[in-house]
Amino acid sequence: MQANIVHSHTVTPGLRRRARRSALAVLLALAVLVAACTGEQREPIRVSGPAQGTTYSVTVMDPPSELDRARVKAAMDELIENIDAQMSTWRDDSEIARFNAAPQGEWVPVSPEFAQVTQRALAIGRDTGGAFDVTLAPILKVWGFGAGASEPSRLPTADELAAAREKTGLGLVEVRDEPPALRKRAANVTLDLAGLAQGYTVDLMAQRLDELGAKRYLAELGGELYAKGNKTGRSPWRIGVEKPKAGAREIERIVGLADAGMTTSGDYRDYFEIDGRRFSHTIDPRTGRPVAHDVRAVTVIAQDATRADAMATALLVMGEEAGLRYANEHDLAALFVSGDAPAYTETYSKAFEPYIEESK
Repeated sequence: MQANIVHSHTVTPGLRRRARRSALAVLLALAVLVAACTGEQREPIRVSGPAQGTTYSVTVMDPPSELDRARVKAAMDELIENIDAQMSTWRDDSEIARFNAAPQGEWVPVSPEFAQVTQRALAIGRDTGGAFDVTLAPILKVWGFGAGASEPSRLPTADELAAAREKTGLGLVEVRDEPPALRKRAANVTLDLAGLAQGYTVDLMAQRLDELGAKRYLAELGGELYAKGNKTGRSPWRIGVEKPKAGAREIERIVGLADAGMTTSGDYRDYFEIDGRRFSHTIDPRTGRPVAHDVRAVTVIAQDATRADAMATALLVMGEEAGLRYANEHDLAALFVSGDAPAYTETYSKAFEPYIEESK
């Protein structure tokens, strides 16, 4: 009998989430690994540790003889520290912090990896019509979300929102490949790559595991996942998608994952209420306001965790109708869970169907 992995949402203070988990702030949560009898020649290697304000975990099935736990742990910790030095908005000496502090028009040297991630984030933003935007931090802050923000006692004024929106926009950041550098096209522009940085980190974890000779594994960070191969025989890794219910750890649906990345974004843990109205932390970059639809969570499965991470946020912003249309047009595996407990409804794209294992 195989074990299930519960996929949910965690608080992420180090690389803070937009439009997700309770910081995920989903966005997402710790994957819980329950050991099962595998009949493998070697015992699985399992490592875990703190990462980016949350935790990471790796399980390698039937590892090669030269690979041991200490080697996997050292490789993962080194990789995560390198990413933190590039993309953490909580470190004054990180690459992203240096860019955010730089004046308008000045090229800021960055690592090739940082330039590539930023370029990809901007491309995804353009491809989704602005539903994903890594310059959104000023708008999040005015609504009381994001790093350093406190729960608001009132709604932002039209002037406050307009001032914040002037500091955001996909066209306000320019990326140069050779030599790699970024610059601002307007003053006070800032980057926050939390919307895909954890997925990107998971992809690098997977790449490093490949280099170490691992053939079948599950890499997870803050709920972002990448599964390589099947867990046992012909059986994929079984991932439990969490119900979008605050304070609960109940499974909505189980999917089978192999050779793909997966992310869930949700709006059910991070919100505030004023005068009886609920305001989601899922902000639509195109309007500068919290989304008003009833989609509570979106799960995306893609060829890599970076794309799954960013697209889960973008589809959550779009909502069910527009998001489902986008997913079907782009052959993207996506599951939308809408409504309120206990009457949740599911809608999923055609590309998601092959991953469905069971409802519970």
